[in-house]
This record gives sequence, structure tokens and C-alpha cells, in this order.
Amino acid sequence: MADDTRYAYAVARVRGMETGLLDRQWLERLLSETANGALKALSDSAYEESMADVGRPQEIERGLVLALGETLETVSAISPVPELIDLFRLRWDARNLKAHQKASFLKLEGEIGVASGVGTIDVSVLEKAVQEKDYTALPDFLAEAARTAEEAYRDRGELSVIDAVIDRAMWKHSLDTATGHRDTFLRGFFQIEIDLANVKTFARMKEANRDRADLGAAFVPGGTLELSLFEGLLGEPMDAFARALEYGRYGALTPVFREWTPERIYTLELVCDNVLLKEIEKAKTIAYGIEPLVAFIVYRQIEIKLIRTAVIAKLDGADRSDIEARLRMTHV
Repeated sequence: MADDTRYAYAVARVRGMETGLLDRQWLERLLSETANGALKALSDSAYEESMADVGRPQEIERGLVLALGETLETVSAISPVPELIDLFRLRWDARNLKAHQKASFLKLEGEIGVASGVGTIDVSVLEKAVQEKDYTALPDFLAEAARTAEEAYRDRGELSVIDAVIDRAMWKHSLDTATGHRDTFLRGFFQIEIDLANVKTFARMKEANRDRADLGAAFVPGGTLELSLFEGLLGEPMDAFARALEYGRYGALTPVFREWTPERIYTLELVCDNVLLKEIEKAKTIAYGIEPLVAFIVYRQIEIKLIRTAVIAKLDGADRSDIEARLRMTHV
């Protein structure tokens, strides 16, 4: 919804926040530092507050999650239509719900991989809902998905059904909400995210020699790439999938599949992020609307991935050339 003047204030705020995004000069500094040095460098950036209580690079995830939560909460607060921005927070609610349900079924205790302060629902509320099997405190779509996921797990005994059920519900809600607000940009952006998620699912299914039924169970409807495309190529060489993508919107993925090896899964993640970055570049031309807000969120998300990747690689002892190969495109 281009040139929506309701967003004038929010866009002005976001333009100011964009100055805190890390540039190429900062990236060079990050690459030249040790893991401890990288953590110290973050104290001289927009991440200063979120990293204040992070004492070791091994604990950097805590600070990165806090930074992302602050970004999402701030952008939601300044948006004239916060429920649209909150769609980016709801996916963290979905992720935390999945973690709690899996932990409950496996009877796990302690750290289970939840991210606090990023979603719209406190993790303690989600934990209580799962423990008591009472989902009335959750949004209707998420409560229904939680109940359906429980039933599906009891029927099949596979944790993957929890991911499939809740992911489908989350994406359907996102598409329906964007459609209800007549926001064609946001709906189109979500469709791209769904397509890329399905492409990655397809690659994993092929590597694991799974069949069409498994692919169909994991497939997320609502994108522009139909399930039939993936089903028809599941038994074919990866090069056939590369040819199917070559002249469409996702042509940038072609080289990855043309030279496919199991190790290329990581490269696929990187190229998919670059596809999102290239798509979001169009938002820079919009003076007023939700586009600049979404662009800032995407930039921040991928920037956080970049920092995480670099610091973890340094902790693993990787040299600079290996680290550079793992990084996404920068936004400047």
C-alpha cells in the first residue's frame, strides 16, 4: 500500500533507526577481530544496550535475541497498524509454542530453545498453556493449531507434525491478516518467504530420500510455487529442479541446485536470505507505507544472522575466508 500517509511518522522514525544498521566498514572490523573482540565491537554499535549483560562471546545469542525483540517491539509501537508488524512477532510465538510442546511430549526439562522477549506472548504463558493443555490465553488461530498439533502427534508419534501444523497455521494467519488489510505488499512478501521455506523443505526431503507423502505433510500452502512442482521433481536429479527455477523469480537459487551436494544446504540458506534482501530493496523507493518498516525488520534480522554466523565461526576456529563465505549480502 504505497504512499499511505498514515505511516509518515513511523517511516521518519525508521529512517533514523536505519543509521544504526551496520555498514561495510563495521563488517570489516568484525571480520578482523577475535570472538572476544567482536563482542567488544558490538558495544560501540546500536547493539550496545542489548549486549550490556553479555560477558562472553559464547553467550552472544542472548544479546542478539534481546536486540531483535527490541527492534520488533519498537517498530510495532510506532506503526499505525501494529497488528501487521506483530505478524513478525507471532512467528516467534509459534516457534516457542513448538518448543514447549516438543519438550512436554519428550518430558524434557531445563533449556529447550525458547526465545524470550521476541514474540507477543510471554514464554511463561505458553509454558503454562502447554502444561495444563489449556490454550484459551492464546490467539484463536494459535490455540486451535496447538490442539491440532497435539492430536496429530498422538496419532503419528512424530515431532515433525508439530512443526507442520503450527507453521501452516501461522502462515495462513499471516496471509489472511495481510489480505484483510488489503496490504498487497505484505501478502506478496509472505508468499516469497513461504516459497523459500518450501524450497528448503524440498532440498531436505530429497537429501533424506523422503517420499511425496512426507513432502506434502511438510509443505506450507499459500506461496506462488505449487506443491505439484515439488512433487514432480522429487524423484528427479537436482539439476532438473535448477532448470525449473532458472527463469523465474527464484533464478538466483539455480547455481546452488545445479552444483548440489549435501554441504550446499548452508549455501542455500545464505542465497535464500539474499533473495529476500534483493526483494526488499524495492521498499526503499516508497515514501510512505509499511514497506520501509518491513525492510528495516528484514535488514535487522539478517544483520543479526550475520553477527551470529561470524562470532560462532570465530569460536569454531574458522579463518577469515571461510567466515566471509558464510555471510549474507550486506544492505549497504
